Amino acid sequence: MTTFIIVILAVLSVVGSVVWVRPSHRDVKLAKWRQQARVSGLQVKLEGLQAEPKESGIREDVTGASYTLFLPKALKGDELTWAVVKADGWLKDGLPQEWSWYLKEAPLDLSKLCALIESSPIPIYAIERTPNSSRIIWGEEGIEFDAPQLNEFLQKVQAIS
Repeated sequence: MTTFIIVILAVLSVVGSVVWVRPSHRDVKLAKWRQQARVSGLQVKLEGLQAEPKESGIREDVTGASYTLFLPKALKGDELTWAVVKADGWLKDGLPQEWSWYLKEAPLDLSKLCALIESSPIPIYAIERTPNSSRIIWGEEGIEFDAPQLNEFLQKVQAIS
């Protein structure tokens, strides 16, 4: 009888270790999404934007996964850099409800920016544009993910000036 209990405990120990190390369904889904994004030409990192309460009134860090589209070469003379976050801040002029400028406002066509935010293919927390890249930050939530559509969205972000 004691031998039987020892054998059962040993088997449970091995099975438990294997189950514990095995990735969850969410981990498998995120790995698949991130691989699709990399194949589509995007860079994926787990980074966000730091809170800037003095500059823009945003008190909490914007955390999540960052999906970035890098341009092979920035356009000559393009120095426009801007970011908007889905957070409560002081700089909200012209943006949809719940959205704020990160650090400073930018001289943009706000109707295009608002339309872009509304047309986002995924629920995003932040959009950032620099002369050589554009990125979104999101929580990697949901059921579906379309990497080519996100790549197209980031190209539209890059085109806003």
